[in-house]
Amino acid sequence: MGRRGPKPEPASVKLAKGNSGRRPIGKEPATLIPEESKAVRPPVWLKAGKGLEVWNRLAPRIAAMKLLGAADAETFARYCRNFSRWLKMQERLDKVGEIYEIETASGKVRRADPSFLISDRLEKALIAAEANFGLNPAERQRIFAARAAAGASADLFSGASPAAAPTSPGAATPPDARGSAVGFLQ
Repeated sequence: MGRRGPKPEPASVKLAKGNSGRRPIGKEPATLIPEESKAVRPPVWLKAGKGLEVWNRLAPRIAAMKLLGAADAETFARYCRNFSRWLKMQERLDKVGEIYEIETASGKVRRADPSFLISDRLEKALIAAEANFGLNPAERQRIFAARAAAGASADLFSGASPAAAPTSPGAATPPDARGSAVGFLQ
């Protein structure tokens, strides 16, 4: 049985979406955080051609959103390679068509071209990978909406965060810096 609930997201994606629930966001290990000074390079097995063109077009955008680091290069290269294969299948389908007929003992039978089936499988894999890298419009819209919501409301009553509220020497201790609701109940 698989795991329940939505897939966990990396801390960089959570930070990009905003933290409207005020839950603590874990930190990614230093090796997984992309370095701004270095551009992520494609793996050597990603050959020159359409796959490398897709990499050169999309990698800078995704790295700028801090969703592509050195540890993600292999996965993103696989996406680029599958995208180039999908393009090849689409070109072939434009030439030969999606359906062909064969003659059997019971008459003519129409079948889907193998390139159509391959293209369909690749498209499903591409859709899954696009969601992981924030490449589809729905995921980008969620990120923008979460950023806007996080920036609009800081505190329920005053508009300032509880940690920034002034405290007098006789006042009760403020809740911890992580924003736990338990401190408000005491």
